[in-house]
Amino acid sequence: MNIISLEFIIFAVIFALVFFIVPKKWHWAVVLLGNIAFYAFAGIGYIIYMIIISLITFLAAIKTEDIVNASKDELSKAESLEDKKAIKAVVNQKKRTICTWALVVAMGIWVVLKYTNFFLDNVNLLIEHLKPGAMIGNVSWALPLGISFYTFHAAGYLVDVYRSKYPAERNYFKYLTFISYFPHIIQGPFSRFDELGVSIKEEHKFSYDRMCEGASRMLIGFFKKIVIADKIGVAVNTIFGNYETYSGVYMMFAMFAYGIQLYADFAGYMDIVCGFSKILGINLAENFKRPYFAKTVDEFWRRWHITLGTWFKDYVFYPVSMGKTGQKMGKWARKKWGAKMGKLLPGYFALIFVWTATGLWHGANWTYLVWGYLNLIVITMTMQLTDFYEKLKAKLHIKSEALYWQIFCIVRTFILVCFFRFFSAAPDITTAVKMLKYTGVNMQWNVLTSPTKLFVGVEYIDIFFIVIGTLIITLIDILDEVGVWEKIKLKCPMIIRNLGFTIIIMLIIMSLGSKSDLMGGFMYASF
Repeated sequence: MNIISLEFIIFAVIFALVFFIVPKKWHWAVVLLGNIAFYAFAGIGYIIYMIIISLITFLAAIKTEDIVNASKDELSKAESLEDKKAIKAVVNQKKRTICTWALVVAMGIWVVLKYTNFFLDNVNLLIEHLKPGAMIGNVSWALPLGISFYTFHAAGYLVDVYRSKYPAERNYFKYLTFISYFPHIIQGPFSRFDELGVSIKEEHKFSYDRMCEGASRMLIGFFKKIVIADKIGVAVNTIFGNYETYSGVYMMFAMFAYGIQLYADFAGYMDIVCGFSKILGINLAENFKRPYFAKTVDEFWRRWHITLGTWFKDYVFYPVSMGKTGQKMGKWARKKWGAKMGKLLPGYFALIFVWTATGLWHGANWTYLVWGYLNLIVITMTMQLTDFYEKLKAKLHIKSEALYWQIFCIVRTFILVCFFRFFSAAPDITTAVKMLKYTGVNMQWNVLTSPTKLFVGVEYIDIFFIVIGTLIITLIDILDEVGVWEKIKLKCPMIIRNLGFTIIIMLIIMSLGSKSDLMGGFMYASF
């Protein structure tokens, strides 16, 4: 079910009505039924994968907790410290074995479904060199809706229970409600059971103020998606799809336009699902914090898709950097190169795993790996050269808090992030390199005297929508970044606020009547 559709609006209204009509103690059951109904639109058969993954992690979490609880009696009877250590060692080994096998099976299902053809394609490349013509055929199964998200949610839950962060859920259907929560199953955010799971199980009262707040945020989300992302995406697809024709300035424009499209598309989705959840009284984690105001690539990733970054930080970065191998590397580096490298090297080691995983998570393609490694290179170079940069700024009398320097850093980061996306936007490495090549040839600077020419394939009225929409969102983000947007909203007279929403609704309606737009699904859903 496309969230940008009349079907979804009808579904959301009926869902919310039923949710608040039934007794509060059954709210979680309504959510579960809504999840199943939503998923059924994509293909009810695919729910079997979700059931298998959720059952595996649910049972493993309970077994892990039972082992810990059973050991408490033994620990209370142990007479010596050595006996207690021995009991804890056995308990930890049992826990580790259960969780490892559960994660291998759960994550293995996801890996097989998502990456088998990627693996076979690379094997075929090798075979082609060794024995031309002896190719292995690809598999034809479809990737179930949201499998990347619910697999990561389930894996994070199991690891948290293993770490005794919170108790295991004993009701499978309540756990399944968390795993299958339809607003976050397509594009996230990545949710934690002790936050979203608890919020779903709570009883929720209807609130008119909360409904207005949630509905207004949904409206902003539809605005970002329909008025900006789908419109500017026409130009991006046309230029990137014909890069040999639209070279030079056109390609540079498409590079930046793609960054705007991706942000409006992804952030728009988050506004819609967070707004809808707000109406219900269910709290979803925030996934964006004005990412294009970041001053470094590292900061950008603390502002963009925040929950994905924190997931990798908690479940990949820290375990790898603080593990035995990472700590050994740190000790070795400390002896050889000093305290600074002793601290940084385990982090570099862990970041290799993080960005390999991040690249592959976004897609089973070498383009995403290259995109991930470009981010990795810039982040590690920044970490390594921090002292050098500070000395250079001091020598050049550059003050970090100066407005001109902050603007420079923001623009620099935006350019880098958009440049990296040449690889994530291209179907393969060869095409990405060609797109880069055509960005620097046949510049056609005269196009800049008539900027509307850059919006290839987009009608004039849609260009107007894109420009106005981008300016509105940029202004809101600027006001939010400097910390005055919330104050303005509170002090803004109701008549002006309603006028603003009326204008937004009119722009959305006028945009829907346009001929040149995408009106497709959300971009991040493919990841």
